[in-house]
Amino acid sequence: MKTSELNKICLEYTAELVEAVKIEGNDERLLDYFEFCSRFHHYSFQNRILIWLTRPDARFVAGFKAWRKMGRFVKKGEKGIPIFAPMRIKVKKGEEWDPEAVAVPEGGSKPEDEVLRFKVVYVWDVSQTDGDPLPENPDIMSVKGEITGELLLALEQVVRAEGIDLEYVDEIFRGAAGMSMKGKIDIRADLNREQRFSVLAHELAHEVLHGPQERLRLSKKVKELEAEATAFVVSRHFGLDTKAPTYLACYRVEEVDIMASLDRIVSTASKIIRGIVRHQIEESLQRKAA
Repeated sequence: MKTSELNKICLEYTAELVEAVKIEGNDERLLDYFEFCSRFHHYSFQNRILIWLTRPDARFVAGFKAWRKMGRFVKKGEKGIPIFAPMRIKVKKGEEWDPEAVAVPEGGSKPEDEVLRFKVVYVWDVSQTDGDPLPENPDIMSVKGEITGELLLALEQVVRAEGIDLEYVDEIFRGAAGMSMKGKIDIRADLNREQRFSVLAHELAHEVLHGPQERLRLSKKVKELEAEATAFVVSRHFGLDTKAPTYLACYRVEEVDIMASLDRIVSTASKIIRGIVRHQIEESLQRKAA
């Protein structure tokens, strides 16, 4: 299915929903939609409409590859639910572009640099799959391997060198392991050394990657993808194994998202790794000079 065709379907069904709400006695349809939104609040308005239109009883949707990561497979003959997936691409000046397939920032005009295009991808509801039980939110505290106190200290120094306040606290909102607040990071004090390193790398990635504009422009899924994938690269570099693959699968991460964010993930991870190594070398030289 072409992007323009799916966009037309979405617009038509949205108009039908609006018209139904105006008709006396059809308020239940709107309530049904709100109940559906409680399960899919992290999706865009258009994708919520498309999922609801195709499968109003959907509980948890993911792409074919994401289901395989979770130990499940799509049943034979099941039809996928078409939704829009974003792709950030470069557009040269004077290049032809399709306004129906490109998102232009509010107040903007014809793009001349990086634009957001959309392609059609397919997802399936859990009821259309078989296999392992659907995982709960993965235990991101499951970090295998060991690191030295000096390595954690080096990461903490990288954080502070960025002008970010770091504090270990007893409790964080909604039981989170860490929180990035643009200029300040809180990490739970009860985490062990390896957990602190992994969570701190994740929150530092948020700080580096997601300024005020990105926090508004990017979806939660993309932000979590970029932060956790960055932390995964950093952690693996220093010998730690995390639950990042399962974590990302539960965020419905598709290949298109990973490809769109790949450069940002790798460059940010590289920056953090270089910073840690630099602080390790400086600390070693100081000890030798003492």
